[in-house]
Amino acid sequence: MCGRYVLNAKGADIAQALGTSEAPDVTPSFNIPPGTRQWVAHADGEGDVALDQLAWGYRPVWAGDDAPQPINARAEKAAVSPFFRDAFARYRCVVPASGWYEWQKAEGAKTPYYVTTAAPLLFFAGLYDPPREDSGGSFAIITQPAAPSIRHIHPRMPVVLDQACLRHWLDPARKTRDEVRAVTRALDPSALTAWPVDTRVNKPANDDAELIAEAQ
Repeated sequence: MCGRYVLNAKGADIAQALGTSEAPDVTPSFNIPPGTRQWVAHADGEGDVALDQLAWGYRPVWAGDDAPQPINARAEKAAVSPFFRDAFARYRCVVPASGWYEWQKAEGAKTPYYVTTAAPLLFFAGLYDPPREDSGGSFAIITQPAAPSIRHIHPRMPVVLDQACLRHWLDPARKTRDEVRAVTRALDPSALTAWPVDTRVNKPANDDAELIAEAQ
């Protein structure tokens, strides 16, 4: 799963990767928790890339106040799940990140790890509910079985898209799972690297660059 991530990048670099002139005003964060509003890229009404700050915790506008607010959607079911299938067909998004945290369980303890790549930016595949008059919008990050190199840490991981296919993933003309799969691909898992970090990351109030340093 993905329950905490990092975004330490310039808005101009995010815009360049997405092929848009709209650069988000990014405040670097090294410990992004669910429930906060974060930058998400999606297609606008004209099919161009737009960026909005949405709440991490998906709640479609038709859901009641007591409905769940999942932060993740399983890739295996997202296209057919009653809760996510409309978003998969109409409201796919990407979430810019620098990396994410996973917790390894062993002998009754949890060790946090930071997972990233040599690239300055990653883009998670996501689903969103758009901002409306009565809703500020929300999103969830899609997850999949973890790559072999990091499966010992946690069994699942975010779907990290290859940057070459970001616009294809966002393309509103493609609506079915088969249409989307035909033009998108995940980042090569061999690009991922991970190392243990300090347990200070367990508290969302801690937010500084030392959180991603390898634990000594």
